Amino acid sequence: MHLSLLLRLRRFLAGQRLRLALFVALLLASALLAVVVPLAFQRVVDDGLAVGATTVAMTWTGVALALGMIATGAGAVANAWGAEVGTRMSEALRLALFDQITAQPYAFHAQSKAGAVVSRLTRSPSAANNLIQSIFGALVGQGVLLVLAVVTLGSINVSAVVVVLAMVPLFMIPFRVFTHRLFAAGRDQTAATSEVEHFLTERLNVEGAVSRHLLHSHPAESAEFAARAAKITAAVIRRNNNFYGSQFFTSALAALGVAGAYAAGALQGTSVGQVVAMAGLVKLIYDPLVQISIQGLSLSGGIIELEKIFAVLDMPVHQPAGQQKLDTSARRLAFEHVWFRHPAPGTATLPDLAAETPAVGEHDWAVADLTFSLVPGGTTALVGPSGAGKTTTALLAVGVHQPTRGRIMINDLDLAELSPTSRHRAIGMVTQDVFVLHASLRDNLTVARPGATDRHLKEALRRAQLAALIDTLPQGLDTTVGDRGFRLSGGERQRLSLARLFLADPAIVILDEATAHLDTLTEAALHDAMTDHLAGRTMLIIAHRQSTIENADQTIHLDKGRVVTPFTV
Repeated sequence: MHLSLLLRLRRFLAGQRLRLALFVALLLASALLAVVVPLAFQRVVDDGLAVGATTVAMTWTGVALALGMIATGAGAVANAWGAEVGTRMSEALRLALFDQITAQPYAFHAQSKAGAVVSRLTRSPSAANNLIQSIFGALVGQGVLLVLAVVTLGSINVSAVVVVLAMVPLFMIPFRVFTHRLFAAGRDQTAATSEVEHFLTERLNVEGAVSRHLLHSHPAESAEFAARAAKITAAVIRRNNNFYGSQFFTSALAALGVAGAYAAGALQGTSVGQVVAMAGLVKLIYDPLVQISIQGLSLSGGIIELEKIFAVLDMPVHQPAGQQKLDTSARRLAFEHVWFRHPAPGTATLPDLAAETPAVGEHDWAVADLTFSLVPGGTTALVGPSGAGKTTTALLAVGVHQPTRGRIMINDLDLAELSPTSRHRAIGMVTQDVFVLHASLRDNLTVARPGATDRHLKEALRRAQLAALIDTLPQGLDTTVGDRGFRLSGGERQRLSLARLFLADPAIVILDEATAHLDTLTEAALHDAMTDHLAGRTMLIIAHRQSTIENADQTIHLDKGRVVTPFTV
């Protein structure tokens, strides 16, 4: 299972093959040189110190030091390249995750915890970053060093090799036991961390701050955060205890193996220089065994995050983007026997990302058998009591939701067949809740029309009755409006959304309570601006104020997701 996950990383290493090959080559060179160093010190003792040949001893000492420094340098360069390979792989994983998550339907985001999704995008690829160095640096580099050291030790003393290798199976006992425990603790830690991240994402924003002051919820929030943080602490302590427990057992076994190798050498009557070489080689055998065990245990965190990454990447995209383009300007929009129900809780996301949602019955249709057409070039009003399905109908019209049955037609094309670019140009919507970026006013406008000039931006703001706003902002269009636009009033945020609509300039316009937060005078001025700029466009208006819909060419009444009394004014 873990091997198959690791093999899937190959496509994320595209463009890194040369650097990866050099990384492995340097690891092998470093391992080979590390094995030669003990043999050089054997020469220092047997050919130099033992016979009083000082020059020979100094020469071989210099050789040993030079080889050791070269081996260390090669290892350092290899580690740097390995770190870069891992970092670039992490970037590729993060980009793939972002594309996959943004391609998911609305239901995925509605059913998922925002903090958990953000964590999957940020923390999971970073945790997988060290896999490259762990896999190649420990498992490959240390593995080769282990083999070379065993072969070299065997050329000096076969009995020592037998003693050393006899201890190797014992390393597997703590490794298997502690690996199982580490994975369990690691998954608990990941789950607890995800809960904390969701809690923080939900509470530490402008709305959360206002809510704390209004409801005096700070004590309760502090207690809840402490309880969630305690789960992370417990999981980390359990994971650390198992990790260092394994490290103790493997180190103790290595010490026993070294002692056994020395005893074998003594019984065989080896020279002093050979004993020195054996000491270095035995260390080069057990150090890799200890490192492989430790790195194998350390891999648990990266493997867990890798499982979570590929769980997202394996999610199907239920509604692939269409490819059709509109040959003419969009004017006609029609619902043809459209039925829609929200997916059952948890079915549109992953279990560890799912937020708690209310139960939805199997036959609870949000809208049922909707069949109507907007007046081409005119205004259609959509009215009905709260919960009648008006906003759901609007979101179906712009493609945020996809019909469970039936179809929505723009001109003579199914909305689902339109490319995202064509859909954006054809139809635009102003929603009740305005999404404002923590960015400049300019950036908040150009999301609707990238590359728009200052003239276009100021004209859109003028039409949205926001021209005076620029003069009140210290940096004008380049002023940051704050988290969720806290520097703007509710009415200003709503007019910002209208300015975006004017910039996008769609042929079909949907207004969902677009002037609900405005005073009467501003609404009247904005109504005149919309009447002038949006004249001739096909419009769908959802509103409760009679003044907003009194001049509509057609009014459609919804109740419980069904058309009940369509009539023309």
